[in-house]
Amino acid sequence: MKKGIRVLIILIVVIAAVAVGGYFGYTRLFAQGGEGPGLSFLAFGPRAGGPKKPPEEKFSVPVAVSAAKRENVRETLTLYGSVYAEKEVSILTTVNGKIIQIKVEEGDYVQKDQVLAVIDRDQAGLKFAPVEVESTISGIVKSVLTQEGATANPAAPLFQIVDMDVVEVVVDVPEKKIGKVRRGQPVEISVVSYPDRVFYGTIDKLSPVVDPASRTLETRIRVVNRGYPLKPGMFAEAGIILRQLEDAVTIPLAALVDKEGQRVAFVVDQDLAREVRPVITFVQGERAVVGSGIEEGDRVVVIGQQSLSGGDEVTVAEVKE
Repeated sequence: MKKGIRVLIILIVVIAAVAVGGYFGYTRLFAQGGEGPGLSFLAFGPRAGGPKKPPEEKFSVPVAVSAAKRENVRETLTLYGSVYAEKEVSILTTVNGKIIQIKVEEGDYVQKDQVLAVIDRDQAGLKFAPVEVESTISGIVKSVLTQEGATANPAAPLFQIVDMDVVEVVVDVPEKKIGKVRRGQPVEISVVSYPDRVFYGTIDKLSPVVDPASRTLETRIRVVNRGYPLKPGMFAEAGIILRQLEDAVTIPLAALVDKEGQRVAFVVDQDLAREVRPVITFVQGERAVVGSGIEEGDRVVVIGQQSLSGGDEVTVAEVKE
């Protein structure tokens, strides 16, 4: 092939390649979407009509919820005190003399007017009939404070007798709770000696004055003590039942959080958290009794509520009983 023809063919191929490249470049830069070349060329960023940026996804807070339920509840004031015998007396004699006989021992049960001891009051040259020392109440002999052969005189007690058929649990009611306590209220008593047993009593006596040092009111709880399981001196826990409600709406205490000085809760409605400010009647144990603001079956947030705000999107990760 002649040299001139070869050069011509190469030139034609180069011109064709440039033309094809220019055509495709033009269509990519200027022809898409029917826009004019001047506008598309000057625009910065993605061309109008190009793919749009996807919307940002909202963050969903994982939470655990528990349903509000209805149940019978009661408000209890728990106090601590000691057990005392309702009646405890010291037995004395009215005469001087020698104890010649003691008829009882500590722990014996005695009836009223039962003879406890006999005193010989003879003096030199004088003979007197023996004197019997009698119990003034029915009860248990707590202490024998004398012995046979000892000298008795009216100033020294010989025996101590306690009536344990009924005992008293004495507690101190804080001043701010005095208005909720009254005579006749039921009380549940427990002692460490009988951890699985509950004793029942009622408030019997309220002191007429408040102790100015402790700001408390001494309160005596009467407990029938059949079989004498409660002993004077025992430490006791007293649960004074202030009120009882039937079919009340309750929620876990953990559902309540402090916000701006108020207790609030969050109810889950269609995967959104709704802030509520329930009226709490009282708290008993780990549950709060709701007067209004939350209905039976409402799902309240019990885990994750500290970081919530009203309207936040939530995902229920766990349902607690």
